[in-house]
Amino acid sequence: MIAHPLAAAKRLDGLFSSPFAKGARLVFAGVLIALASTVYAGTPMDPPGTLYPVFDTVLHLVCQGEGEPTIVLEAGLGGNYLDWTLMQPVLARHHRACAYDRAGAGFSQPTARSRTAANITDDLHELLNTAHLHRPIILVGHSFGGMMALHYAARFPADVAGLVLLDPMHPEQFDRFAQAGVEVPTDPNLILGRTASFAATYALPEALHPLAMALAGSDTARIFMVKEMRWMVLDAAEVRAAGYPFLLSRILLHGNREWDDAYPDGRMEKAWLDMHSDLARAIGAPKPIPIEQSGHQLALDAPEMVAKEVENLINEWSTRKAEIP
Repeated sequence: MIAHPLAAAKRLDGLFSSPFAKGARLVFAGVLIALASTVYAGTPMDPPGTLYPVFDTVLHLVCQGEGEPTIVLEAGLGGNYLDWTLMQPVLARHHRACAYDRAGAGFSQPTARSRTAANITDDLHELLNTAHLHRPIILVGHSFGGMMALHYAARFPADVAGLVLLDPMHPEQFDRFAQAGVEVPTDPNLILGRTASFAATYALPEALHPLAMALAGSDTARIFMVKEMRWMVLDAAEVRAAGYPFLLSRILLHGNREWDDAYPDGRMEKAWLDMHSDLARAIGAPKPIPIEQSGHQLALDAPEMVAKEVENLINEWSTRKAEIP
């Protein structure tokens, strides 16, 4: 989920700065946290949001601001509500912006239900019902969460007024990368050994570092990150089979070409742009918008710029709505 520009001394292997790698980094970070748990023993663990019963679990939802339409934020692999720490308050200046933790992540409880794309999107649909969030919503999804947002819009079109995908995992990316000669690992055990421990706190205010590390290091979070990683190839096939929605949408991509570190000939960046240009045409979005100076973690690298693009989409939705007699 995370791929970001860091100082050279801290820069992560570009290959593992792929659209599903933050989860792996957090899993490995959790192992290191477990070895030094006394450092975080005093971390407050009270959820800032509200807990809602959903199927066999309890999901954590944090909302800020007021105004329509409601914006719902779907984090990437291994992520939680903290990933929206910098962007959510910007969106909340004029709208109700709600971030949630998928089952097993953040302050949400685990579930016995498998991590299929259908089950993940069913969880979100039931959460919106239980929390009585007004619809249609603007759904913003990052990385793996972007693919889940795409699937949600295809399955529940009446719920979604607009879709904003932030460097989303592409449902065809495994085949497309392979065709381009780009090696992208999918085995969690292979990924874990290349993971840096500081990923959980990346770009967050220092005061949140203990909480971020504690949440990432919990047994529940580690287990469910691995489960999501193990399901992601099947999830991608499930999303392809369901078809893509055609709606008011935007695709925002990282603009710092960080993956040229792994493939200096540019093949990985080109494959990423090409596949998302195709996805944009398929869902009715304009050309993908690169966010300059941002790595894969767009909402933390460039929160104001991303929020501006979300606002642009909302303005377009409002104009269309006003034109309907």
